[in-house]
Amino acid sequence: MRVIFPHNPLHEKEADGPFSEEYEQLKELGIDCSLFDYDSLPFNEFKPKPAINEGDLILYRGWMLTPTKYENLSSMVDSKGAKMITTPCEFIRSHHLPGWYESVAEFTPETIFVENVELAISVAENSGWQEFFVKDYVKSNYNERGSIAKSPLEVDEIISLIREHRGEIEGGIALRKVENLAVETEVRFFVVKGKAFSPNDCYPSVINKIVEKHTAPFYSLDLIKNTDDEWRLIEIGDGQVSDRKNWDAELFCRAISAL
Repeated sequence: MRVIFPHNPLHEKEADGPFSEEYEQLKELGIDCSLFDYDSLPFNEFKPKPAINEGDLILYRGWMLTPTKYENLSSMVDSKGAKMITTPCEFIRSHHLPGWYESVAEFTPETIFVENVELAISVAENSGWQEFFVKDYVKSNYNERGSIAKSPLEVDEIISLIREHRGEIEGGIALRKVENLAVETEVRFFVVKGKAFSPNDCYPSVINKIVEKHTAPFYSLDLIKNTDDEWRLIEIGDGQVSDRKNWDAELFCRAISAL
């Protein structure tokens, strides 16, 4: 396995920003790592250093990629005789909400998917829900306004803010039913080859049920307790582009090494 990281634009021998500690930890664990110019990907330029060897299995750890950009990266890796550990189809399955929702719907808030803002407003008007958690297929609105709408008009407002702050709506729009959740209980887990890893040795039993239903080489899953003390699934994400959050870098890298 070889892990590829975006390099620091000012210091090309260092991994960029939040990935620098992971880069150093993985090398200490004896895992091959390479750095590349993330900003050159749109120009189909991919020259990792050290170079990728033919037959390498590649894991990406870095900034967010759209499915199209990930497919392009995968193609450039293929051209060097190597393979991504996570295929483009597996990437979408974890990265986009519709990719994982159906298989684990019983564990996560009810969700309606629509293609555009007009349909979102119409669905909101006819849903019978009092509140809506509004996001695109990847992200919600992270500014002070938040992502909870209490009317169809506010659904429109939040979608506009997501588009303004992120530059686009990725995939489509998701309206999620608001549940009573205890925000302070949220925990991010990582699943590597079907084995869940925890940052604090907490392993709710629902994880095993989720892992049975959602298959991908490397993904994150976020669990949170509701006011009835039940664990609920909030998000699944591709592990290559998921924030470590409160994970210790060494613990996280030991989990990655299971690949």
